Amino acid sequence: MIESFQNQEVKRVVKLRRARIRRKERLFVVEGCREIQVGLRSEISFQQAFFCRAFFANDSQEEALAEMRERKIPLIEVAEGPFEKISMRANPDGLLALAPTWETGIEDLSLGEHPLVLVVDGIEKPGNLGAVLRSAEAFGVDALLCVDPSLDLFNPNVIRASQGLLFRVPVAVCERDRAVSFLRSRHLRIFSTSAKVEQSYWKMDFTEPAAIVLGSEAWGLDSFWLEASDEQITIPMFGEADSLNLSVAVGCLLSEVKRQRQFEN
Repeated sequence: MIESFQNQEVKRVVKLRRARIRRKERLFVVEGCREIQVGLRSEISFQQAFFCRAFFANDSQEEALAEMRERKIPLIEVAEGPFEKISMRANPDGLLALAPTWETGIEDLSLGEHPLVLVVDGIEKPGNLGAVLRSAEAFGVDALLCVDPSLDLFNPNVIRASQGLLFRVPVAVCERDRAVSFLRSRHLRIFSTSAKVEQSYWKMDFTEPAAIVLGSEAWGLDSFWLEASDEQITIPMFGEADSLNLSVAVGCLLSEVKRQRQFEN
């Protein structure tokens, strides 16, 4: 059992909070029973895992621990104090694992015959990206393109906000020119979103292969995407609010796409 705050494994996990270290080590932290279980179901090859039974709240943690043991993932028991140090949560649940990063190039994406691609340009907050991933997974998005993000995909807060669903959604990081070329080469109809246009997304036909593009909450999309798109659409609002949280906007748009495609089928 690790009992020292100065243990090298403790120091190693703490260092992985920094994007530079994650890139160098090609590892990232997955904290939480739910997140680890999603990773296990997604066949993620965890390098090792840390546990502290003092924080276990129910049988779920023991079940996850047993599954990792069965898969021969190295398990390291940690005392309360050192575990609190490696945790990034106010109320940890006693499980934390290290997973290898993977390539996020757009050339690694494979789309189906009738794809739906979500594109987010300039996303800044890990929590927003995590919430977007949850909506993308819930509505069956084939791929998420993060264009010119100012954050690291493997940020621990992305993992937490997505509840581990980063493992379930194919994601690529690229520049905007490359994103447009990719979408055009796959013959996707590009829908850009803007609060400055009048055409409601309710009036669009999303039953064909499509890409929906959203910008950051602060700035929205600029002229590049508005000119590159086939349609410019907006989400009608009827109160005093003039904008929506990014993940809420994503949920509105994707639910309509799913509704149309389900109805067509």
